[in-house]
Amino acid sequence: MILLSDDMANFFGQESLGVWKIRGNGVLLLTEEYLFFGMWKPQKELKISVTSISKISNPTKHLKKSVLKPLLKVNFKNTDGFEDSAAWIVRDLDKWNDILKKLTSKEI
Repeated sequence: MILLSDDMANFFGQESLGVWKIRGNGVLLLTEEYLFFGMWKPQKELKISVTSISKISNPTKHLKKSVLKPLLKVNFKNTDGFEDSAAWIVRDLDKWNDILKKLTSKEI
């Protein structure tokens, strides 16, 4: 069951892929088990297990990119077992923070 979604999420990149990777729009979905992002162009998917999320924060910058607006940033352990992070501009940031905080028991 989808708990929250944003079909206009703006992806600011995944730390492990480096600062030069393309930013893009897509759909961000949250279920009880996963945070999923599907970018439209170029097509890219990112699936993060909720149990792998170690931190939720709201910086205004991620990977040297900024629009001077708070982002939804999640730090997580990636599929290779390394610490990683990803960030998005989302509508209703407070709602994303609240629901993620409840699912992960992580402070913002």
